[in-house]
Amino acid sequence: MKISLIGLGWFGEALGKQLNHLGHDVLGTTRTPQKRDKLSALNFKTFLLNHPALPDEELFLSDLIILNIPPFHGQLEWFKLWPWRDKSHVIFISSTSVYLDDPILVNEESPTIQNKELVLEEQWILKHLKQVSILRFGGLLGDTRHPGQHLAGKKDLKNRLWPVNLLHLEDAIGFTLALIEEGLKGVFNVVGDEHSTREKFYTEYSLKHHLPIPLFDLADQSQGKIVCNTKAKTIYKFRSFEKSL
Repeated sequence: MKISLIGLGWFGEALGKQLNHLGHDVLGTTRTPQKRDKLSALNFKTFLLNHPALPDEELFLSDLIILNIPPFHGQLEWFKLWPWRDKSHVIFISSTSVYLDDPILVNEESPTIQNKELVLEEQWILKHLKQVSILRFGGLLGDTRHPGQHLAGKKDLKNRLWPVNLLHLEDAIGFTLALIEEGLKGVFNVVGDEHSTREKFYTEYSLKHHLPIPLFDLADQSQGKIVCNTKAKTIYKFRSFEKSL
């Protein structure tokens, strides 16, 4: 299959390597000539892409387009100018940040008005592109990347009782590959099974890795959302990331 990966960042590059290993013809985009040269050496045909320039039309001749660019102001108007084709299946990498931070269990049918710009992008893509999958990723971690590294030693942190809704890099790749294999369309919450409180999760991480313990505001009793991954689990089994990091 010919696959265009628009946005070869941390996740996109790792996914591209797996797709290439599986025999797919991978095209992609990056923002710098240095990254382009690195990716070309990995057998990716790579194009430079920076807003407001338009992507090379060759990217839209692929069987599958994976749109993996972090949202920014004005991005939707940029997307509207791209040379989309009806024949391509589009996978849009979105985020669970679309959901309100209410103390409820949220699924794909829950209201999505938290990150308004991202919600508008989802709505436009679903309305105007014919073959669409939207993957709402939890917070990514894995390899050498973990949010606990940035919270270690900090004080007066809020939202200590909020559940974590995280996603291991291996699961982000694994689920995307499973979706491609099944050829499924629709909206999916892609998050891990485990939802410890932020206080417990990041304290345990700091202790395990001999980092200064983050200190949370004990007066903060607010609750947060748990993102339900039941729909995604019909085609993929998520790993236990808490025990592996």
